[in-house]
Amino acid sequence: MVTLNSQEKIEKLNEHGLKIIQAVEHYRFSIDSILLANFIQLKNYEKIIDLGTGSGIIPLLLYPKKKGLSIFGIELQKKLADMAQRSIELNNLENSITIISEDLKKARNIFKSGYFDVVVSNPPYISLGQGKINPLDSRAIARHEINCNLDDIISTSNYLLKNKGRIYLIYKSSKLNQLILTLKKYNIEPKVIQFIHSNINEPACLVLLAGIKGGKAELKINPPLFLYNSNKENL
Repeated sequence: MVTLNSQEKIEKLNEHGLKIIQAVEHYRFSIDSILLANFIQLKNYEKIIDLGTGSGIIPLLLYPKKKGLSIFGIELQKKLADMAQRSIELNNLENSITIISEDLKKARNIFKSGYFDVVVSNPPYISLGQGKINPLDSRAIARHEINCNLDDIISTSNYLLKNKGRIYLIYKSSKLNQLILTLKKYNIEPKVIQFIHSNINEPACLVLLAGIKGGKAELKINPPLFLYNSNKENL
């Protein structure tokens, strides 16, 4: 039986009956994770790793997409990794999803080069010295480049991905140029981009990107995604 810690609760995730343990006052997954999970395209029996998995939300959302997936989530913060592990146990998915409590920069010490078909990440996108740092460490690390930066994530992804392997990211749209330059630096070619807007009257706030290691230079721009209409009501 899975034990809940103080200030934790269980929430239902989707129509597949999956559940997740959430902290009431500390780190909670955001809509970014849901948008990213919906954007990801998978094939049966692929090996996937989520860099900075947090509470394990993305592995749980990816699990029902295809048959025979082998999903790993790596998380530096021990409390979050423990929460993610208990969520996996809550859903009896230990044979399909593995949580690793470790710094993602050390992933190359755990896995062989080219082990994965797919790398997924919702990277921290606020540079140090910019913006107010959240006093709750778990949220600060998720949003600010405190323990890793974009270069760390993309260089690690290059190591983990097999040739023609795929990467899926969500990032701040105003830093898209930095994201593309970093991907190309590590031989990952952007293939699909989709801009996300709060509503139809505002500029993009986020961008979803799919890339291929060793891919050809050809880019598709998907139709934009609007989270709310002009009256701030959910679409």
